[in-house]
Amino acid sequence: MMFVIAAIIAAIVLVVFNNQQESKITNHLYTNDVQQIYLLTAAEFKINVLENRQQLNNTAVDLNTAPPNITAELDLLTTALESGEIPLNELNLRLDYLLDTLNINSSSMVQAY
Repeated sequence: MMFVIAAIIAAIVLVVFNNQQESKITNHLYTNDVQQIYLLTAAEFKINVLENRQQLNNTAVDLNTAPPNITAELDLLTTALESGEIPLNELNLRLDYLLDTLNINSSSMVQAY
């Protein structure tokens, strides 16, 4: 009698565990959306940093070095993304390249919230 009760309890536990595993599989479908949201947020943050740096370069002009004009490049990248010419991954890569050309590393991009 004890074995029958233990077998029924074990079967119920296995069914519940199986349902949890199946729900994890269906939740996995949303990870692509989360990655896209993360990439979009990172791109927005990089654009803000680049625009801020461009404004600083416009206000404090150094005669020894000519800072690159990134406003036109940012306009081209954002219109290309909006029209679907480049994917979000490539936009982030190009923004990283612009950040590298301006010598902006990740430590200078940190914001306090």
